[in-house]
Amino acid sequence: MVECKVIISPAAQNDFQDVIEHLETLSPDVAISYYDLFIEKTEVLKSTPEICPLARDPQLRLRGYRLLTIENYIVFYVINGGVVEIRRILYARRQYERLF
Repeated sequence: MVECKVIISPAAQNDFQDVIEHLETLSPDVAISYYDLFIEKTEVLKSTPEICPLARDPQLRLRGYRLLTIENYIVFYVINGGVVEIRRILYARRQYERLF
C-alpha cells in the first residue's frame, strides 16, 4: 500500500497555531496533549485518507471536503491523487460554511 503525503495549507497552519495558543491559555498541558493528538490522528490519513466522511454541506461535498473531528475541532481536508491537503482547522461549533 502506498502512503499519501499530508500537507497543511498556510490557512490551516494559522488555524492550528490559533488553536494551540488558545489551549495554552487554558493549560499548557492541554495544548501539548492536543498537539500530540492532532499529529496522531493526521498520521492515520497517510494510510487511510478516505477514513473520514465527506462533508454534509453540499458545496463542500462537491469540492471533495472530508471532515476529521479531533475533540472540539474539525480538520477539513481534500484528497488530490496521492496527497492529503489539510485546508482548515476550525472550532466545531463555528459557522464554517462561509469561510470556504
